[in-house]
Amino acid sequence: MKKRIITGLVLLIILIPAVIVPCLLRVFEIILGILAVAATVEILNMYEKKGHYYSTTVRIMTVVFTILLYFSILNYASEYFNITDSLIRNLLELTHLELFMSPITVFIAMFIIFMATMTLSTELEVSDVGRIYTAIIYVGVCAGALTVLRHLGVRFIVYLFSITIATDTFALVFGMALGKHKMAPTISPKKTWEGAIGGSIVASIVGFAIIFFYQYISAPFHGGEAVDFFQGVFEYQNFSIPGKIIFALILSGSISVCSQIGDLVASKLKRNYGIKDYSQVFPGHGGVLDRFDSAFFASAIFILFIICEMKLYAPIIPIPQVSLFI
Repeated sequence: MKKRIITGLVLLIILIPAVIVPCLLRVFEIILGILAVAATVEILNMYEKKGHYYSTTVRIMTVVFTILLYFSILNYASEYFNITDSLIRNLLELTHLELFMSPITVFIAMFIIFMATMTLSTELEVSDVGRIYTAIIYVGVCAGALTVLRHLGVRFIVYLFSITIATDTFALVFGMALGKHKMAPTISPKKTWEGAIGGSIVASIVGFAIIFFYQYISAPFHGGEAVDFFQGVFEYQNFSIPGKIIFALILSGSISVCSQIGDLVASKLKRNYGIKDYSQVFPGHGGVLDRFDSAFFASAIFILFIICEMKLYAPIIPIPQVSLFI
């Protein structure tokens, strides 16, 4: 317990400034890149538990493609959301590589290289390539989505983690109090449908409150100006009152459900490969995927919602870089 508390405090000391302080935004990109590398290695090490050993070359290729996918998502998002302060975007512009760094380019290159490796080498079987693709896409997409949310604003990270924490906390509370029907007994025996539903209901209310009432508490974070939660992303402020309520509840509920799916995905992988934790990179907490599985997975659905709403209501609105909570 002592080790867990100390590790938790160290993580908070490192991550909170990186998330909140505007001048450390590029540091946040680097931290997520490092976490993406660690998470990819965790998955590859997990595969070895069932005899799927990969050479150093294949491991390096897997890590490189994970980072390239992470870079490509940030590059695409920088252009799509008009983000100008991305370290990765600026580096790509300096090297004139931004035109070649898109998710589709990375996917095509990944497909060609691993198919060629599988064909020309006896090391990789078809199932091995599938496992490697899973690691790259899982980690690259989720780490990229989480970093894009930080670029859109600190409030989006606060909102995301508020939902995942509320979901976990109240799923446990409702599960202990009312839980009778096992949700996924072969994956996570302690999870119940009553806990999952109760956790998502409470998390939906928490998320709704953050979105709906943000405009009333936002002035101190925006130079004295009250702004809507989605200000500068899409025109949520033009929704009717019922529309705002419905959208906030659907979004928050979807993120809560996806956070639980992310937790179950991580648990299923661990159970299938017979491991308790992905690693011990965070003493007392396990690995990167043990600690951030829910947030990683939920960040992807959050970005998907934002992109869909932008397409429907306000294609490419510049993001104002004006305050702590941009």
